[in-house]
Amino acid sequence: MENTINFNIPLSFQQLVDLVRQLPRPEREKLVTVIREEDLDEDEPTKAEILENLKRDYIALKEGRLQTRPIEDILNEL
Repeated sequence: MENTINFNIPLSFQQLVDLVRQLPRPEREKLVTVIREEDLDEDEPTKAEILENLKRDYIALKEGRLQTRPIEDILNEL
């Protein structure tokens, strides 16, 4: 059985959660799988990676061997 919802109205996050909870368990599990697969965007650095890069740059700055990079790149990581 296929479920189809066609609407063009804004939903709050809670309303979306309530709709998803109405789905049968197998359908919710499929939705979780799809979301997890799409969430694996390898291009985006993690918070830990950003902080590690900042730490490494700070140490290099103190040691006088910092290789500069544009401030836009740093800000985009944040």
